[in-house]
Amino acid sequence: MTRSHLVARVLVAGIVGTSVIGAFTLSTETRLRAVNDTIWVANRGAHTIRGFDAATGEVVRTIAMAPNSQPGDLAYAKGKLYVSEEFGAPPAIAIVDVESGTVLSRITFPTGSRPHHVHASVGGNLISAGLFGTDMVAVIDTRDDSLLGPWDSNTLTTNGRVHAAVFSKDGNTLYLANEGANEVSAIDPRTGYTFWRMTVPAVHELAVTHDGKWAYVSRRTANKLGVINLENQTFQDVLSLGLPDTMQLSANEKLLTVGLRTSPAQLAVVDTSTFAFELVNLSTSGGATIAGHQWTSPSGRVTFAAFEGGTAPGVAVIDHRAGNQIVQTLAYPGRPHGVDRALP
Repeated sequence: MTRSHLVARVLVAGIVGTSVIGAFTLSTETRLRAVNDTIWVANRGAHTIRGFDAATGEVVRTIAMAPNSQPGDLAYAKGKLYVSEEFGAPPAIAIVDVESGTVLSRITFPTGSRPHHVHASVGGNLISAGLFGTDMVAVIDTRDDSLLGPWDSNTLTTNGRVHAAVFSKDGNTLYLANEGANEVSAIDPRTGYTFWRMTVPAVHELAVTHDGKWAYVSRRTANKLGVINLENQTFQDVLSLGLPDTMQLSANEKLLTVGLRTSPAQLAVVDTSTFAFELVNLSTSGGATIAGHQWTSPSGRVTFAAFEGGTAPGVAVIDHRAGNQIVQTLAYPGRPHGVDRALP
């Protein structure tokens, strides 16, 4: 992806649709070609995490987290799940063995730290968690689950709120979305050294391209999706969306899914070559609903998108090659939120 190619892309207005609940489900064989193994979901209302068989949708295991901890996100690495217990007493990242379902240990933080979005580096050597109640980020070395840092996003200020922290493909750079300071910064995840900072108003979440030259940025309260040039630290808006939040890129980077925090619960499916998009309604249940996080398969075939509210919260399974149809809904009462896949 070149700068001239990306900048030449224009907003395609008015290309908005709504998915229809499919009358079929993906066959096991078809689903396995798209994804495999277990989809894990963190539930802020039930204070649990739950694994679903990605091929069949059957429940694999439900694991209780700390009481009233409101686990909001999780990331898989090296046979373990790293779960943010944002409102635990104390707040923590719980480390769960996938095979046994056992909570192996917890890395705790001071009251008010609010460990929030959790991301794994490619290969799973490092885990990051924005401490959303502060201007700091926690980085965990998964070899021995030691805590690196926490690192301060800006030692000269205290008004930051680090919402998310996303690794470059090589794992040598960690990009921080500092919502409170309206700032994106690039740091060394192992030392906390800051490479650069740039102003991005209303920054909320990031998705970095494989070549490390670009990042998609959701500017949630501005209702905008932007693109950052990571080489010269500039950005431009490319799309207007209602309260854009979490993002997932397919491996070929042609498809971008964007979770929206508007109601009813919706996911935007974006063609990155044109910025044409379709809105997918995640639920047909009654009552107010809102989207959580999503996991999109590297092939770009399937997205698992959490939603809460209404009469039947859960996870919508979206088949992008079947016109972005929802082909199955996995029930999970409470407030399902963070989503990730675990390999064997």
